[in-house]
Amino acid sequence: MKKSVILLLIILAGAFTPAYAGSEEVIEDYMDMASHNALIGDYEDAVKYLDKIIRLTPQNADSTLSLKSLLYQLGTKNQKSFITGYLPELDKSMTARLAGDRITEGNILQDATKGGNFWVYHYLGEFFRENKEYSAAIECYFRAYQMEPSFTQALLAMAICYLETGQYEMVNEPIKRFIYYNQQSDVAYAIRAKAYLNMNQYSDAETEIVTAMALNNDIEYQLIHGIILYRRGHYAKAINVLNDVAKEVQTSDVFKYLGLCYLAKKEYSNAMLNLDKAILLSDDDKELNEKYNETRALIKSINTEKLQNEERKEVTDIYTKEGTQTQSEAKPNEQEQTKKNKKRDKSEK
Repeated sequence: MKKSVILLLIILAGAFTPAYAGSEEVIEDYMDMASHNALIGDYEDAVKYLDKIIRLTPQNADSTLSLKSLLYQLGTKNQKSFITGYLPELDKSMTARLAGDRITEGNILQDATKGGNFWVYHYLGEFFRENKEYSAAIECYFRAYQMEPSFTQALLAMAICYLETGQYEMVNEPIKRFIYYNQQSDVAYAIRAKAYLNMNQYSDAETEIVTAMALNNDIEYQLIHGIILYRRGHYAKAINVLNDVAKEVQTSDVFKYLGLCYLAKKEYSNAMLNLDKAILLSDDDKELNEKYNETRALIKSINTEKLQNEERKEVTDIYTKEGTQTQSEAKPNEQEQTKKNKKRDKSEK
């Protein structure tokens, strides 16, 4: 197993010639990603990057297909990945993890950092991040990147940590570096879109999420796009996007932002319908609760006003009807009085 993957990496490092000027750097990036995924045992993703290389260098298709065949063979065998086999400490930490012993897992990884291997720092960073110890995680990822600058996944991991801790302005630097080497990474653009969204930079956020969707029209990216459109005040467009999302997934956020869009458009019945659904699916969303109560109050106010108007109209109709009847009753009496007056005038003459 180890020899096979080492051979694969050697071939990846020097077997390809660029198909056109300017493609060398891109192909090198794809080789790095394929190598990285093969090292950690993710052979399926490694094959995806080889497919990209085939499209750019058709003259090397035979060599690439041979590598794909090797990866398929490795992927179908139930064997541990090269990296855990190469570093016994990682293998031991994985064993502890599978046993549910997170304390032992962390201790093994921290002891293993004495060997100065960037993979150990990467896995330790993952350990800290899962435990929400973000400062320690970021430090580990940074150490991994310092030791192996071609390991750009560490940059992506740092950006995710900054995003999850609300340090949105800090996201851009590592994600910018990562995108420089991985321009086809939809995840990177989506992360930057979330950061811009949380900084209220909605135009920039939309640019990023549209780029991510062009690379991979993921349902999560569509939801983010709908939220951005709502924040920008494009309520009709947001409703169209979110209604399409709701056909595939039904989450609190989907119904929440649909409800907020309808509320902004003063379509209170539709707003209440969606906010009701969001409340049922939500744990505790302060904004959602406030908007739900606001919508209920508006609907109650509208219904009260409507009822009052109906009552006023009813009273007005009653008085109008009574007034008409009084006038019609008064007319015969006037005619009779007129006759009496005429008779009196004649008798006086």
